[in-house]
Amino acid sequence: MWPTLISFGSFSISTISIILLLGFFLTGLAFWRRGKEEHYSEIQLFDGFLLSFLVGLVGARIGFILLNWSRFGLNIGKWLDFIGNPGLQDIVFIIISSIFLKIFSTRKKWDVHEVLDFWSITLTVWLLFGSIGEFFAGVGRGKFTESFIGITFPGAIQKTHPVQVYSIIFFFILYIYLNWAESRYRTFEWYRLGKKAAQTGFLMSNFWIFFSLFSLLMLFFRLPEFIIAGKALDGWIYLGILFYGVRMLLGRSDKPFLPASFREKLRNRSRKKREE
Repeated sequence: MWPTLISFGSFSISTISIILLLGFFLTGLAFWRRGKEEHYSEIQLFDGFLLSFLVGLVGARIGFILLNWSRFGLNIGKWLDFIGNPGLQDIVFIIISSIFLKIFSTRKKWDVHEVLDFWSITLTVWLLFGSIGEFFAGVGRGKFTESFIGITFPGAIQKTHPVQVYSIIFFFILYIYLNWAESRYRTFEWYRLGKKAAQTGFLMSNFWIFFSLFSLLMLFFRLPEFIIAGKALDGWIYLGILFYGVRMLLGRSDKPFLPASFREKLRNRSRKKREE
């Protein structure tokens, strides 16, 4: 690992801070470039990206602090110390930033789902760089393992699953897939459902689906993060995201989420209750 990039006496620059800074610029570039290609206002695009990103970061930091309260407590210095006490809660960042961008796009009267499609690629780039930064910083380790793939991080006495490496591989593949699908999903007959043009939203729904599936898989290799009242809620959270992603995908392709027979049963049951 390489937690410190440059060190001069008492002054040092952490590797993760440089990687995240680079990731921020590249994510902004990715979002701006795609929005510009679709002829959105460049200034408004930048505003939407920056505000969504900052709001997401604040939410992610607060989420991380609350979930690690025993480590931070009421020490505001630690809250603001991103170098000495790094940490963001990824899923909180994704959800809050996406909600804010959706609201921003609605107010600008943009195609909300098209903008969120840009955002899905932006998020993938950010999460890729975030995973790289965590690997170099030695944070976000997985469960203990004796497997050959395990890594002994600095300060640890036993090998753990390098879940950061798993994430790097996954988000790199997801980035390639989303870029591939971006120019092709409008030709998918199953998605178009016989229409001349497919609706936007394909990329964002795919992001939710694959992100949640990967996160569920990673629960076998890392410790849960969302522990409330002694219960781990990670699985339920990611199942909820998976449900939302599938529903969004079917909704944007005008396919019913439930089978026709099941929907008919629900309607009949509701009709009987009203008659009673």
